[in-house]
Amino acid sequence: MRKMLIAVRHEYLNNIRQKGFLIALFSLPLFIGLSVGLGLIMSSQEKNSNPVGFVDYSGVFAYPIGFQRYSDSSSIEFIHFEDENLAAESLENEEIQAYFIIPESYLEKKEFDLVYFEEPGENAIRDFYNYLQLNLLSGFETEIRERVALGTNPVFRTPDGKREFPDNQPSVSMFLPLIIGVGFVLLLMISSGYLMSGFLEEKSNRTIELLITSLSPVQFVSSKLLTMVAIGLTMLITWVLVAVAAIFVGGNLLNLSWMQGLVLNWRDVLTVVAIAVPSYMFAAAIMLSIGLIIGDKQEAESVSPLLIVVAFIPLWLLVPISNDVNGPLAVGLGFVPIASQLTIGIRSMFFQVPVWQVVSSVVVQMFLVLGALWLAVRTFRIGMLRTGKRIRWQELFARGEQFDNRVSQ
Repeated sequence: MRKMLIAVRHEYLNNIRQKGFLIALFSLPLFIGLSVGLGLIMSSQEKNSNPVGFVDYSGVFAYPIGFQRYSDSSSIEFIHFEDENLAAESLENEEIQAYFIIPESYLEKKEFDLVYFEEPGENAIRDFYNYLQLNLLSGFETEIRERVALGTNPVFRTPDGKREFPDNQPSVSMFLPLIIGVGFVLLLMISSGYLMSGFLEEKSNRTIELLITSLSPVQFVSSKLLTMVAIGLTMLITWVLVAVAAIFVGGNLLNLSWMQGLVLNWRDVLTVVAIAVPSYMFAAAIMLSIGLIIGDKQEAESVSPLLIVVAFIPLWLLVPISNDVNGPLAVGLGFVPIASQLTIGIRSMFFQVPVWQVVSSVVVQMFLVLGALWLAVRTFRIGMLRTGKRIRWQELFARGEQFDNRVSQ
């Protein structure tokens, strides 16, 4: 055990010190941060909080009702001008970003003009529509005006009543199970590459011959898997810390509503993690076996993306899974290693996955993990001293003397 831990520590430190690892570690947070940042910049350019003027010839604003009293989110100030000359002068002096002209025939034709030098922000136009609508109802009771001014806030619930989807205020909490599932898939894509390339490099430079003098095949394979788990945990912890910092900055400093009020549903989080762990271990063992069987680094790297294809199958089947989250397709994919991560993540967005399905999936996948580990150890025993010679599938399942003869060959 001590020798195995020494091997794990050596390979772990060797991997995390590489420039490629640091690039892979921070490339994803940087990519997401840049994407969100560009989105916020583009969104901010579409908004303009400068005042907006209006000239009313129709009498709609004869007794204006303030819009701010109904909408705390609006920061637009509306200025009433007596005639167009005053409004035009204010626009030229850049005191307002635009002004509306409400003609006498507005109540019959429902038409008005908008004057500006630079196109006003979308929020200015939207808020003026609400402001105009509110004053059109000035003769109605206060409750009716408030109902119209505040608008509708539909809430969609799943049939079991345990999931709510606010139409106008999506939050990170809604998509957290799916985000965690995608995170584990990305961990698999990155860390498994280190596992396979590291082993093939050791095999090509004959370092493996030194390792097998101190480690048994089981210890060697276990050390590789433990190294992959350690690398994955390092990435996961780093990404979680970056995500926490991003949510804090976005919710508290930038006042992004979809990053505020984050509520962790620990049952969903633990469900996705419980499914992802055996799936991750299975993929690691399979990737190691592929590297052992093929033996060539370039060819092995061309085969490994097939596992990534399997991992993203649930995204391709997102519509049928979402339409029937407890149907045969959704439940069945939850038992398929690698694909189960995103499947459970998608299903957890809509309802609480039954405990018996989670436990059954974990048990089934753990048996498959044991089979994948056996395959990896078996493959290593056969091909540990081979260089440049591919292992045939028949050799993996040979017994007794056949196995000894083929290994000696």
